[in-house]
Amino acid sequence: MRLLGWILSRLPPRVVAALGAALGWLAWQSRIRRRVVLDNLRLAFPEKTEAERRDIARRTYRNFGQMIPDFFRVPSLPREALEGIFVHDGWENFEAARALGKGVIAATAHFGNFEVLAAAHTLRGVPITMISREMGKSGANDLWRKARLRAGVEDLVVTKGSTLSAAIRSLKAGRVLGYVIDQNQPRRRAIFPTFFGVPAATAATPALLAMRTGAAVVFTVSVPLGDGRHKVVIEGPLAPPDTGDRDADALAFMQALNDRLEHWIRLHPDRWYWLHRRWKTRPEGEGAGVGGAAAAAALTRPDGAR
Repeated sequence: MRLLGWILSRLPPRVVAALGAALGWLAWQSRIRRRVVLDNLRLAFPEKTEAERRDIARRTYRNFGQMIPDFFRVPSLPREALEGIFVHDGWENFEAARALGKGVIAATAHFGNFEVLAAAHTLRGVPITMISREMGKSGANDLWRKARLRAGVEDLVVTKGSTLSAAIRSLKAGRVLGYVIDQNQPRRRAIFPTFFGVPAATAATPALLAMRTGAAVVFTVSVPLGDGRHKVVIEGPLAPPDTGDRDADALAFMQALNDRLEHWIRLHPDRWYWLHRRWKTRPEGEGAGVGGAAAAAALTRPDGAR
């Protein structure tokens, strides 16, 4: 992995981009999760034509392919090179959140090159902890975690029921807690804000942590600029509402975060990770929320798209 990162870090950016685009093209031609991607796009953009959605899908594969070599080369880049590839928009928002003195939760998503966000923050001396669910042993998982460690990220693997306690320990230690908000959740621990108008099973963890600890929340995404650089967008500081109804406040706050993410996806629809079955878990009774029937139809096709 180190050798691969070293080689990629010394290739011209246009060559690295071409290699990544070739990987993405190969994945598209191999039909890897293509039906999942197209079903997701039909759900999110019913107003678009099928040709428009397929164009977004092809560009999604290309962009994801280009992200892979970037993921390995960024930790191997010298500091001066790193400083040249990040453009910050809203760093003062992070400083304002940190100045509140209760810790910072960075709510992020699988958008743009989401893994380079860690390098952008550690470059500025910010200690990042990402919480991961316990996964089975595999070479791919081990490779991914080792690359995160090389980028200066603490990858905290938690077991069932220990997420909140592990997150609180990290915040008390002065680390910034990175939490992805766009992963499908099992129904037993999900709340259902809408995402593109359709209820989406979402972890309430960022909201619950903020309410319990007083930590400030920032919303952050990495937006590729197309020339090898990445714009790091930071919005906030944000705080959950405090109406006295804990469940309603958590739902409202996660809805607000979902809305921020949806805004960026609508601006750059080919930069989100459409390969994930985001709407797989359905609410009890399915009918809750606008689009529930459409979600069920798209995600229970008889041709194996599920």
